[in-house]
Amino acid sequence: MTEPSKIIQRGRCERWFVRRGLPHLIDDYSATEDVLTRTAPFLTIVVFAELFLAFGDRWNGWSQLVAFIAGVGAMVAALALVNRFRGRRPLQLPNSVGLVELILYLGLPLVPTAIGSESAVGDNLVTILVSNLVILGLAYVVTSWGLFPMMRWSLGQVTRQIGDVATLAMKSLPILLVFSAFIFLNAEMWQVANDFTLAYFGLVSVLITGIGAAFVVFSVRRITVDLARFDDWADVRGRCVDTPVEGLVPGDDEKPPGAPALGHRAEFNVGMLLFVAQAIQIALVAVVITAFYIVFGLLTVREGTLVQWTTATELTRSADWALYWNVLGGELVFTRQLILVSAFIGMMSGLQFAVQVVTDEAYRAEFAEDMTAEVREALAVRTVYLTLEHEPDSM
Repeated sequence: MTEPSKIIQRGRCERWFVRRGLPHLIDDYSATEDVLTRTAPFLTIVVFAELFLAFGDRWNGWSQLVAFIAGVGAMVAALALVNRFRGRRPLQLPNSVGLVELILYLGLPLVPTAIGSESAVGDNLVTILVSNLVILGLAYVVTSWGLFPMMRWSLGQVTRQIGDVATLAMKSLPILLVFSAFIFLNAEMWQVANDFTLAYFGLVSVLITGIGAAFVVFSVRRITVDLARFDDWADVRGRCVDTPVEGLVPGDDEKPPGAPALGHRAEFNVGMLLFVAQAIQIALVAVVITAFYIVFGLLTVREGTLVQWTTATELTRSADWALYWNVLGGELVFTRQLILVSAFIGMMSGLQFAVQVVTDEAYRAEFAEDMTAEVREALAVRTVYLTLEHEPDSM
């Protein structure tokens, strides 16, 4: 493959990795050329928005417009000057972001701030500088790890897995009901829920979620180890259908694939994606169990029983969120206690499901298969991509 063809193909593969939330699979992933360049349009919008700070308390009427136009002119002139220094077209977005571009991003908004502020100029300048540093840091993290593409991928996973929720629930429900039904019909559980403040319930939720997340992380680390290994090119070829490298996979008689092991950042990137996918499955099970017990509680727990279990004198709308409906000659009561008990059982069921997925080989094989298929596909593309990167140029 000629060098121009390799550059085009490399660009296609790298954009493909980014769209799937796996930018760290890119070879020699660079902050200046791969990360900050993708943040440049957003940072340009931030700088332009901050030019409106020229409409401050120092000027009135048309003077404010003149100050704003002067700020826009300074921005355009500075961009053109830096681009000329870098050998780019005057208004071209940078293809490489270095120290000069970062100084320009941090320094330009200070000009309209100083022009438009009459009082507390120093405080305003410090606020703008710190705010822009925070924005730059957030933009770097979001872009570096492909968080927005990862979120889109996660939403796609939710859509695809919604049909499997019933299967997941049915497989896990018999085991989960062994302890959850007993807890639900236990008066002490309702008394605890009655005494819970929302702040303390939030802390308990964070604790349970954190333990579940730890199990998922452990499971993901075990899965990630073997994902990047391929025995032969036939396996790679089968996973590269409808990808940028389809048709570029070496023949079966070539040397077996030996892509370099994942680096720490690439391994963490893959782990994040797998973590999100498995967390979605566990969250779906927890939501299904929670919804089941809310409906079950509406049908089975009457006001008198609830008052007896919680030792409350009465249920009120302000304290207990109590709502009543007359259905089929009976009265259904919806309360804060029902929500908290159901949510607690749902979270505990999700935690138990997470433990089972980690420790049960059959569960792990079944539920990890769909989750890892797309990641395995991306790693197959990476194997071919790295082969193209290091093959000699043809004339």
